[in-house]
Amino acid sequence: MHINNEVYKGYRLTAKLQRHAGAGGDDSGFTAHVLVMPVDASYKDATVHDVPRFASGGSVFTPNQAVEAAILHGHEIVDGFREAQLAEKILSA
Repeated sequence: MHINNEVYKGYRLTAKLQRHAGAGGDDSGFTAHVLVMPVDASYKDATVHDVPRFASGGSVFTPNQAVEAAILHGHEIVDGFREAQLAEKILSA
């Protein structure tokens, strides 16, 4: 079993998994989006972000790989928030 939720630097990251069927009806791969929200917020306040790897049409063979890609992208998003907040503090000082 894989975990599709993680708390990272005060934000909850949730991977939303999708399975894609191939041309012959066989499973061709998995993709995911990541939901990002403050840890104390509800899911209705979450923002949904496309994972670049999947937005360009890519997919992976296992659900674990899709979840990992989504959560790692969530880390990048949160780190971007944190850098923007730090820059704002520096500029306003």
